[in-house]
Amino acid sequence: MAAWVVCALCALVIIKPQEFIPALAGIPLVHAAFGITLLCVALDVVWRRLKPALAPQVVYALAFLAWAALTTALKRPDALEERGMQLATVAGIFVAISVAAASPRGLRALAITLVGCAVITTVVAIVQSFRPHGCMIAAPDDWEGKGELEPDGRPCETNLDCRVDAPVPDGNYRCERPGPLGTSTIDGRVRYRGSLADPNELSLMAGMSIPLAIALAERRAGPRRRPRRSAGGRAPPSDGGARRAPTLPVLLTDRLLSRVAAALRALPVTAIIAAIGAMVVLSRSRSGVIVYLAVLGISFIRRSGTLGVIAACFVGPPMLLLGGRSGDEASESSEERVELLREAFELIRRTKGIGVGAGQFGDESSLGLTAHNSYLLAAAETGLLGMCLFALVLYASMKVPLSIWLGDVDVGPTARRFAPAIFVSLCGALIGIFFLSWAYKDILYIMLGASAALYGAARAEDSRVVVRVSGREVALVCGGMVVVLVLLNVLLRFLG
Repeated sequence: MAAWVVCALCALVIIKPQEFIPALAGIPLVHAAFGITLLCVALDVVWRRLKPALAPQVVYALAFLAWAALTTALKRPDALEERGMQLATVAGIFVAISVAAASPRGLRALAITLVGCAVITTVVAIVQSFRPHGCMIAAPDDWEGKGELEPDGRPCETNLDCRVDAPVPDGNYRCERPGPLGTSTIDGRVRYRGSLADPNELSLMAGMSIPLAIALAERRAGPRRRPRRSAGGRAPPSDGGARRAPTLPVLLTDRLLSRVAAALRALPVTAIIAAIGAMVVLSRSRSGVIVYLAVLGISFIRRSGTLGVIAACFVGPPMLLLGGRSGDEASESSEERVELLREAFELIRRTKGIGVGAGQFGDESSLGLTAHNSYLLAAAETGLLGMCLFALVLYASMKVPLSIWLGDVDVGPTARRFAPAIFVSLCGALIGIFFLSWAYKDILYIMLGASAALYGAARAEDSRVVVRVSGREVALVCGGMVVVLVLLNVLLRFLG
């Protein structure tokens, strides 16, 4: 019961129906769903449907978010109420998923929800690309059109067309493609709305769902049946072939039928992968292309070995050719990112490694943007300690599915299927957040919560499942992050 309620909570966070359904506007759906989740978790624990287990990343995640709130209180007390509420919401969602989805049924429900949300947002984005251009007005101070746009019904081809006989003479007009659910493109790039209004973030979220879709399509591995033995320990004697199953024709063998069934099961996930690939191309997201190829390549290689490498070679070049931006727009975006990285290092030096507070990078930046790199964002806003805690959250979240996937543990088929899927999804996340500001992103913590839920589900089936982060690992992770900072600083100095 708690699993499906927490899945509804995740759907509310990602899809945000309260933003495009007027009847739901103003209703605190997320807070209500969170409260119902806590109640259902308590009932499931009392009825012994759930066995809570503390995953190693839970401690580090809560410590990181608490430290982010503390640095905000020290550096920007006036922003503590707003940022503190955001951090508390992210922490609540993360803990709720790690506990409520910690069962085989919960893992399947969570995977179905995340894949379903990716399909909905992908379809919305693809439909956008087929709509004709129309004049849309943005907020007066939103000159980049990154917020919500309102159509006024006039057709257009360029932004200048919208200024001719404009209903609002001084309005901030843009010529974009309107989409379903009150969405619109931005500079011709498809996107969703809310926290996924950035095409890069939409591409990352959809790419992270691909391994989960593949896991859902995999055939369930049933329990291994051992031959029954007699009281003396010998296998029962054969009946001499008196009873034999009827022989099937050659064209109807079990192997052929199983392959046909596998091909039919693969059709939906193939369609999902193709649709997400098309959406990534339409979003013109370079980081989205990298994440898409990474998760797809790892999944292909894991399942098919050499054939997977060959398949990845066929998929990779077209995506690299069609996806991403080029020309002056791409050069301007790259230069902007480099400048933001320089400002991140300047903030680290200026605050002596303490940070400027969560969510304050944009106010301190001369460009008014965030760092576009989650690792440097964590260092600039929460200091070196916050950066190390953030890295430990990611490391522990990766170690859990990897230990269950490759470890000598006796877990059920659901945990065996979703351990590699969650690991591959997190690999894509670690690549994607290098180009995005996702240090406190709710969608990232939903996936981190899925890793913690996997730990709880596996430990409930086998008490030998124990994943810890040793002191040596902590030192290596923190040292590795310092090395990354040094290398990035050297690279920026080399670039001038």
